[in-house]
Amino acid sequence: MIRLVSADSRPAPPLFVVGAPRSGTSLVYRALALHPQAAWINNYQRRLPGLSALAGLNRLGARRPDARRTVWFGADGDNAYRYNTKRSLAERFYPQPVEGEPVFEHCEVPEAWDGSPITDKQRRLAGLLARTTTRSGGRVLISKRIGHNRRIALLHQLIPQARFLDVTRDGRAVAYSLSRVDWWPQMPVWWWQDRTPQEWAAEGRDPLELCARHWVEETQAIETGLAQVPTGQVLRIRYEDLVADPLTVLSRIATFAGLDPEDETWRQELAQISFPNKNAAWTADLPAEQQAALAPLADQLTAMGYR
Repeated sequence: MIRLVSADSRPAPPLFVVGAPRSGTSLVYRALALHPQAAWINNYQRRLPGLSALAGLNRLGARRPDARRTVWFGADGDNAYRYNTKRSLAERFYPQPVEGEPVFEHCEVPEAWDGSPITDKQRRLAGLLARTTTRSGGRVLISKRIGHNRRIALLHQLIPQARFLDVTRDGRAVAYSLSRVDWWPQMPVWWWQDRTPQEWAAEGRDPLELCARHWVEETQAIETGLAQVPTGQVLRIRYEDLVADPLTVLSRIATFAGLDPEDETWRQELAQISFPNKNAAWTADLPAEQQAALAPLADQLTAMGYR
């Protein structure tokens, strides 16, 4: 007997969140993951990337929303970037949305696609993400990964109906923020032969200048990738607009993604989260003599309407 599956029961196309590091992508990702219709790659799937059944653990958070909010956003509800912060053992085991790069590695999806022929294993990604969506009880899978920035074209080829959300932020604030995080000095910089910021500084070069150039390279890579995606499948938002009016911007994203923007449970959760504007720090705390290091940003800032 053939079992017919209605179109409404099938997962909607996934939403891939892209943006330069420190642009607010984690904040957007976790805010969207609070939606009852949203699916996401959890920390257990990161350990066992081929086992989509682990997505069923996503359902636990909805049963204890207060605990979920604390684990995902901190006790004050204002910190969506908790990957490297001190957390209890219980918090580390609590299901939460992560970047989930091992899921993409499991299907041999590279961080940067050079146009090489698509393999059968790469084509399995669509099915794996669809099963993750279904088993989590969601309708739309949200995937945030900085590594998506250079493989947008490949993701579009593998899942032609996928949507892309581009989160942008003033490059000056991004550069300043990036220069202050503890994981950055050891991070391989893809456009600088995978050398590290530590090596850049050891050569006597201004660390802030590297951060500024990194924002330019990442935003240009995103533009190149999105140029190959139909315009109707791309939405661009600004961090500045998000923190100024979170509910309006997130509702717009939800509508674009195929999530119900009027879901009352979701809106109540969003009301419990803080969206602080952290852009002022670079102008207030950055010495005037260091601001010259931000010169590489000028053309891209102008092109993106930030000057």
